[in-house]
Amino acid sequence: MSSTPPSHDEPIQNGGRASEPGSRPRYLAVALVAALVIGAGCWTDGCSRLAFYRGEREHAANIHQAIRDDDERARVEELYQRYEDVADAARGRYVPIAAATFVLGAALLALAARGLAGKSNTRSALMQVVAVQAIVVGGGWFAIRDVREAEDEWQYAAVLAHQRESVPPEQFPDVVRVMRGLQRWGPPSMLALRTLASALILFALSRPRSREFFEATARNEA
Repeated sequence: MSSTPPSHDEPIQNGGRASEPGSRPRYLAVALVAALVIGAGCWTDGCSRLAFYRGEREHAANIHQAIRDDDERARVEELYQRYEDVADAARGRYVPIAAATFVLGAALLALAARGLAGKSNTRSALMQVVAVQAIVVGGGWFAIRDVREAEDEWQYAAVLAHQRESVPPEQFPDVVRVMRGLQRWGPPSMLALRTLASALILFALSRPRSREFFEATARNEA
């Protein structure tokens, strides 16, 4: 029997593997989970917007019926009618953005899931979809600002109407201040947070260890 050790260049026998994929960096796993969350948000948002333009608007009637005060209900219904009018006038701008958001969300979900499963040929496509998603969401925020503001006005009025009926009168002014603060700063804060998250995902995917992980996975699959 030869005592010569096997060469390191020879493939490992007896069920061994010639190469193992590199370990996935923790920040890459976090980035992929964040991409899943953003993808789910895009998918549900785009789906609900398209459903609105298909005429699925019964949820508003349910919200209005729960308001017991007639004057408050009439005011909320008036704001909802204004929102409908603004949204219908902006159909040509809104529907393409909603459709793109829906498709990009589905793509993000699929690619991020593939990345978490360690599939190759995922990194470059995911980076492109994350970047396009950030552009579409950011551009849409300005392109349909009139619709968003009309919708926010209706939603916050409906919430305040419900709160007026359930909160003690001496606490209601505090609720109004909080809600107005959310109405003013909530949407831009969410946009900034979403843009920052997209940038961090791209940064994580562009790191050398992330590239090496997917390259090692591709070699292992070959």
